[in-house]
Amino acid sequence: MSLTPEQRNNVGKELRDNFKLSGLTPEVIQADLAFSHEQFDETIKLGPTSDEAAVSTLRNYLEEKLKEQGKEPSSYSE
Repeated sequence: MSLTPEQRNNVGKELRDNFKLSGLTPEVIQADLAFSHEQFDETIKLGPTSDEAAVSTLRNYLEEKLKEQGKEPSSYSE
């Protein structure tokens, strides 16, 4: 399943906003998800080689962490 350009923009904005809101460092997320530095960078930017499964994993992880912090995750892709 491929995303349309609009969906990619929405998912990318959601990831970046939730990352910022979470207050987590890239290093913490990389350790928790077993992502390399490169994989994290490519996934958070939704770059051309980003893996759909990694995007989904990061999205779910950030949503879970925000809910644990009592914060409301951003959602632009629903």
